[in-house]
Amino acid sequence: MRTNLPMTNRLVPVVRALGASALDFKLGIRMLVRYPGTTIVGTAAIAVGIALGTIYFEVVSKWQNPRLPGPYAGRVVSIRNWDASANALDPHALHDFAVWREQLKSLDYLGASLPFDRNLQVDDGQLEPVHGVEITPGAFAVVGQAPQMGRALTQNDAQPGQPRVAVISYALWQSRFDGVSTVLGQSVKVGTDAATIVGVMPKGFRFPVNARIWLPLRMDGSQLAPRTGPSISIFGRLRPGASLQDAQSEIALVQARLAAADPAAYAHLRPRVTTYAKPLGGSEFQTLTRIIYGVNVVFLALLAVLCTNVATLVFARTAARGWELTVRTALGASRRRIIVQLFLEALVLVGLATGMGLVVAKLSLHWGLGLFGGSAGMPYWINDGVSWQAIGYAVLLALLGAMIVGVVPALRATRFRVGDALRNASSAHTAIRFGAVWTLVIVAQIAIAVALMPMAANGITETNRFAQRADGIGAAAYLTARPEMDRAGYGTDTATLQTRSHAAFAALERRLLQVPGVEGVAFASRLPVMDQFKYHIAVDTAGLVRSSGIRTSTLVQVSQGFFATFGASVALGRGFTPADFANGSAIIVNQSFVRYVLSGQNPIGRRIQIVSGEDNSVAGKAWYHIVGVVKDFGWQMPLPQEQSALYLPRDPETIANVSLAVRVRDRDQFAGQLRKVAAEAAPSLLLTNVEGLEHVGDREAQINRTLTWVAWVIWFVILALSTTGIYALMSFTVTRRTREIGIRVALGASRSRILTGIGSRALLQIGAGMLLGTILISLRVESFRGVTLLILTNALMIVAGLTACAIPLRRALRVSPMEALRADG
Repeated sequence: MRTNLPMTNRLVPVVRALGASALDFKLGIRMLVRYPGTTIVGTAAIAVGIALGTIYFEVVSKWQNPRLPGPYAGRVVSIRNWDASANALDPHALHDFAVWREQLKSLDYLGASLPFDRNLQVDDGQLEPVHGVEITPGAFAVVGQAPQMGRALTQNDAQPGQPRVAVISYALWQSRFDGVSTVLGQSVKVGTDAATIVGVMPKGFRFPVNARIWLPLRMDGSQLAPRTGPSISIFGRLRPGASLQDAQSEIALVQARLAAADPAAYAHLRPRVTTYAKPLGGSEFQTLTRIIYGVNVVFLALLAVLCTNVATLVFARTAARGWELTVRTALGASRRRIIVQLFLEALVLVGLATGMGLVVAKLSLHWGLGLFGGSAGMPYWINDGVSWQAIGYAVLLALLGAMIVGVVPALRATRFRVGDALRNASSAHTAIRFGAVWTLVIVAQIAIAVALMPMAANGITETNRFAQRADGIGAAAYLTARPEMDRAGYGTDTATLQTRSHAAFAALERRLLQVPGVEGVAFASRLPVMDQFKYHIAVDTAGLVRSSGIRTSTLVQVSQGFFATFGASVALGRGFTPADFANGSAIIVNQSFVRYVLSGQNPIGRRIQIVSGEDNSVAGKAWYHIVGVVKDFGWQMPLPQEQSALYLPRDPETIANVSLAVRVRDRDQFAGQLRKVAAEAAPSLLLTNVEGLEHVGDREAQINRTLTWVAWVIWFVILALSTTGIYALMSFTVTRRTREIGIRVALGASRSRILTGIGSRALLQIGAGMLLGTILISLRVESFRGVTLLILTNALMIVAGLTACAIPLRRALRVSPMEALRADG
């Protein structure tokens, strides 16, 4: 019986073909211990490059080539209509679904799903918004997944008039029903409809994407006109032996018949069959795919740069072994054999870095998944694991890195004549030189370190700013949520939906203000702790638009009670009136706007234009009249001039991504009542992300905090590479010029002249790097704090550079003339 060889056994022939042995790997490990500075800095630098490349590869693979869990993963497909004239998807395919289900023979099963977000209410009376789907019976069999408890949906469940039933996810079963087996047969309320739970799906199953509850789909597409009805998703499973091409060819024939019968509806529709969850292959998606994969070149270039930096250190280490390489060559070792040895030594270093990089990639993927709500907030086939394909990609990166780190220095280090080197031991050193490339690398490293540190330090300030915002407005007194309407039954009837939304939001505000302890209710496009978007604006001066009047300012859409809820008193003019919400021409500004945009002039009656587009064009845009000024609150920015804000009056239903804020005397007591009060006021309203105001910006703060840490890690790695590179250069210079130093000491040269002669190159590199980095970062320095950081950064680089030079220079001053002459004699 033939068995697969372990990976180590498979590598043995490759290693032998290179003329290498286990001794080379042992020597590589010894080099790690012998040169700890190079080991630590080199491993960290390469690990960063491999981790970034692996993370990108894994994320792209999960998005571009998703794979469902289950026995039929490779046969599950999606079918979507592509409108060639609009170059967009047309999801209104319920009529086509009915046709395809009858005529497509290459599929075992064809199903459809209609997503929804509704309030779920159980026996305890607590409401919770839940994401689910109405789905055709038999859909679970498509992916070969049976319920863990109870039964799946049946064809009888989908018949009109039958009692409503539901299947719930494992996570919902655990969180709302405590995982008890008596959940089967329990009645729940989904939206306004009651349903009986008949099944529980296994842990992790959330097909089609991220469902937590499944209801039977009771819609007959054959009774609808083409391209009408709700937006649905269609999926199926290929028959054994059938391919994607077979299914695509068959559906194209069906489509041709439909187009012949109804050209007005089907002339531009192109149904496409793809692997389930794979992005649709339109022309713009294909272009995007090429761009996405092309970005890999950036990570390859980054790894190459990092490895080149490490190669500088390895080159200095190799140069110090010049006599060893000479002796080995004289004893019969070929240049190829020495290069292989140095390559394998580098491979040991890069292999250690690869292991560290994979660990960092795994932790980063886990963090990234958690940032978006964990596995519950992502498609259920997405996980935080590192695939074997990504590990293989990391190995390829490691081989590339080892070639740069090991082979490039080896090729330069083996350029000497053995006879000359044996006659004069210094020839083994003097034949090896630091070229211009290494000098440029060190200068670039110092420049990047100088430019990056102020940006990294600014990240700390930005992170603290999130907490400052919350403290500045007493965020502990506010409870927030994201309200939205249950859109079930409205389809494309946006007019009716907006009318119902207006009534629902008004009812919610009235009901909340009736609750004892509630002191204010506000709706807004952005809450005070959130990061704000800047808009270009134009200021009308005496009826004339100044060409120089284009500025930027925060723009927030607010409801009637916004300022009162947040205690922002009107300092000048008036607040909004109901008439302002009707005509929409009024605007209120804050004191920073008056100070920095209007130069302190009286703002009342002035006109403001919100400029859209990148060109700052003011033609054809509406003008708003300033009717009042409020005191500054929230949205603290690093620079005072960035704190200017504009407020537009808008009813909640017209605000995209509206947020709700409720000021209460006892937030902890009220938190459990908010959803119940909302359901009593308007059952069609869903409240998600219910949390204290101080936590609203947590995600942005966490992202900023993580990016700040990443910036500091990169800065530290670059600083370490720079200082270690300078140290390697100085050590190499002292080793190569030992005889010269001895002679100069014997002739009476002063210590200062020796130090200047040896250290001048390193000092020039430090100065050039600092100058270049200062020029780069000065383009972004806009405050005294930024200038201070820049000065501190340069001071730190001087200290680091001089420290890197100190030890080799001290060794140079201790060179004895007799020892120097005897060593080269």
